[in-house]
Amino acid sequence: MRLVTTTRCQRRFGARRLRALVAAGVALAMLTAGVVIEQPVLIRPAASAAAVHALVAGENGELRIIDSAAGQVTAVVDTGAMVTGLTLSPDGRTAYVVNGWSGTVTIVDVAAAKVIKRIRVKAELDSAVVRPDGKRLYVTGTANGQGVVLGFDTATNSLAAVIQVGAAPTGAAITPDGSHLYVVNNQGASLTVIDTRIATVVRTVPVDVLPQYVAVSPDGATTYVSHTSSLSGVNGSITVIDNRTNQVAAHIPVGVGACELAVGGDRLYVTNLQDGTVSVVDTTTRRVVQTLVLTVRGIAVSPRDHSVYFAGRNAVTVVDGTGQVTATIDLADNSKPATVIAVAG
Repeated sequence: MRLVTTTRCQRRFGARRLRALVAAGVALAMLTAGVVIEQPVLIRPAASAAAVHALVAGENGELRIIDSAAGQVTAVVDTGAMVTGLTLSPDGRTAYVVNGWSGTVTIVDVAAAKVIKRIRVKAELDSAVVRPDGKRLYVTGTANGQGVVLGFDTATNSLAAVIQVGAAPTGAAITPDGSHLYVVNNQGASLTVIDTRIATVVRTVPVDVLPQYVAVSPDGATTYVSHTSSLSGVNGSITVIDNRTNQVAAHIPVGVGACELAVGGDRLYVTNLQDGTVSVVDTTTRRVVQTLVLTVRGIAVSPRDHSVYFAGRNAVTVVDGTGQVTATIDLADNSKPATVIAVAG
């Protein structure tokens, strides 16, 4: 065995490291001067189902829009820079593309396949998630060497809150009712719990070293954090956290190079980059019940039928709830690996 020096799983572009910020960032005074007090979350159903089902992006900055019924790419949007994060509005009409190293969030009208806005901040950004009511976009990042979550008002695309978190925040996940946001601090070996109604950190949960990404169960009761081992060839793991107590409830061994994860129904899916597999975990027994041989990076679950979409280098693989491959969608001359994916409908 040999020591793996990278602290991040190689989800998007190899051994990623934190870079020095290109300029003075969001003032740290903003982190302590008080944040916007938000109203209680009221969840409303989407106005209509999205016609387009999946979006995928990667190193070359191109966002590919996929019609899942047709099983093909219907449009390609150039977002201008390497993509590190991707999320959709609840109605599937708007995509928020995080061009992390350039400190930009590119907003795309999905139906028109057109960039409609760019938000620029002086920070290195990573992942993003939209609150279920669609009113807030949360983006993880690092500004002036400090881990932060930036909360944007989606009606005006303006910065509404800056919340200080741990070192090198990566993945973020939100509860179905939108009340709590969970942020993995990769270099801080912790999970920050944020009450989105008051934009305030309410708990920091210590976890094992090298936490990577995070997912929340459909009922909002459990949070799952992936970990990559610091040793080459050694299995990764999943930390299971009880959201009622914010305590670690279990550890689940998975494959080598555990990275992205997503929950669909009673199954947790974990991409293992170093051994080219996906671990399928029964969330009731907390055991791996199936191992799929798939070399993929990004992962997303359809909220409609729990089908799982995996972003590979040149194709998207769709798997049903039984672990059977139901479709393989060619990414049409994608010159760089597809690394992030989001699904609507």
